[in-house]
Amino acid sequence: MNEIPDKPLEQGIQTLASKGLNLFAILPYSKLQQSAQQSLSGFDFPLSEATRVILIGHAGQSLWQKLQIQTLTQSDPVDYYSHMAAQAFAEEVLAYSDYQIIYPGDKSVALQQLGALAGWHTPSPLGLGINPRWGVWYAYRAALLTNAPLPVMLEAEPDNPCNQCADKPCITHCPAGALAENRQIDMTRCACYRLSEQSACTDRCLARISCPVSTQHRYTLDQIQYHYRLSLETLRHYYQ
Repeated sequence: MNEIPDKPLEQGIQTLASKGLNLFAILPYSKLQQSAQQSLSGFDFPLSEATRVILIGHAGQSLWQKLQIQTLTQSDPVDYYSHMAAQAFAEEVLAYSDYQIIYPGDKSVALQQLGALAGWHTPSPLGLGINPRWGVWYAYRAALLTNAPLPVMLEAEPDNPCNQCADKPCITHCPAGALAENRQIDMTRCACYRLSEQSACTDRCLARISCPVSTQHRYTLDQIQYHYRLSLETLRHYYQ
């Protein structure tokens, strides 16, 4: 099967980047871990060895600068913006192929596993992936399934900057004591602290902010507060 010409794909990737979505990967379904494949089997999409998973993300402050969140009235403007950008990409690049946007959406997607295969990150004590260029200041914004004949686009597995970090300030600055060098976060301890009256982490993560890797790409305070206020509401739903 002939692959989609490079030009429409390149233009689509450039358009995403111009919207602040500056991370992009195309993964072969056949190379996913079994657990990741199983998570995709719940979608109403004809999966095959030729299926591709398109992963779209943002790194640094560019998305927030483009979003102009104060002008949007949706309940989750970041997801709305990302979904619209992914839809526009699909209409431009995948117009003659089957595709489905699976994230953002109602069903769970193994984003961390997909990101690791894409070469976007390695593990960190924060429970988040870490990237040598972007640190912990990136996020997954959209994922699509398609049977379009797309080339695989992956990055080489990056070095883990945590291995050269002797002080581990993320661990020592976590007021909940939820982090450990084995890179397994105690989510219950984290959630209970964040939901407590004396919490210093209601609208930010002090451990994440203390990470010394690529601090020039750290989100602005208003972006940090936006995301952590949303996550706090999610914690209230599950823990209270």
